[in-house]
Amino acid sequence: MNRIAGIVIAVIGLLVAVLGFAKVLPGATQTGIIVLLLGLLVLGLSFVPKPESDGGDKMSTPSTLINIFFSPAEVFQNLRRHPRWLAAVIIMTLFATAFSNAFIYRLTPERIVNYTIDKTKEMSFLDDKARAQIESGRAASIEENKSLVKRSLQAVTVFTQYVFWIAFLALLFMLFVRALGGNIGYWQTYAAVTYAMFPVSVIRNVLGTLVLFLKNDPSEIHPILGQSAMVQDNLSFLANPATNPVLYTLLGAISLLTFYWIWLMVTGLKNTGEKVSDTAAWTSVLVLWFVGILLMVLMALVFPTFMS
Repeated sequence: MNRIAGIVIAVIGLLVAVLGFAKVLPGATQTGIIVLLLGLLVLGLSFVPKPESDGGDKMSTPSTLINIFFSPAEVFQNLRRHPRWLAAVIIMTLFATAFSNAFIYRLTPERIVNYTIDKTKEMSFLDDKARAQIESGRAASIEENKSLVKRSLQAVTVFTQYVFWIAFLALLFMLFVRALGGNIGYWQTYAAVTYAMFPVSVIRNVLGTLVLFLKNDPSEIHPILGQSAMVQDNLSFLANPATNPVLYTLLGAISLLTFYWIWLMVTGLKNTGEKVSDTAAWTSVLVLWFVGILLMVLMALVFPTFMS
């Protein structure tokens, strides 16, 4: 990553946050802080050494984005020599933001916000004061979800979340693969995580948007679960999320798109790294996938009201 770009992004974020806090740019404080954090991450990652090119041909960005669907091994082999990620993350951000805005439009801000706040107030560990504070933000949250400007700025948040999440996963996968005897650099891992995520994200958001508008009655769509479960490619339909949130979560993990991601991630680690065995790649991916399931089950246990 570019060090100058990180500094520029961080300074812009700081200025926006200050202007938002001073009410010059109302409501921009959170966006400014997010941009500041993104800049600091870019700056920090700029110190991570980049791999030296071996002089091989670099696959064009359009070819990389298309071929990852049809010949992923070839793409990952090229990413080993020329790791990159920006174009894929930008496209994922656009698709995710488009789906999120379509979801809000279809279900209406009032229904989503009212449901979320009502379910939050049902959490047993909250006292009356906390519930009152949550209730006081209802009107502002509805207006925020109606604002086209703020909904457009959501893309900044989504992009930053992707960059941070990929950076974290790349670190974990790199450490796992190296511990199991493989040889892979951080930027190769970052590229592998990005391009393993890319096809799944695009397919999920495109199909999710189609299903969203094909449903005749939007009242049948869950205001929270629907944001991540519009595509029914798993076995979660066998359980009632209200009465069996843990079973619902476990069955939801048995997903065609998830299995597709697992295969892509294994392919990515094997081909972007050097001397990465099948055992090292599969073990790394399956262990982290299992940990992810445990975390989702924990969330279902802690926040069961949101699934009813």
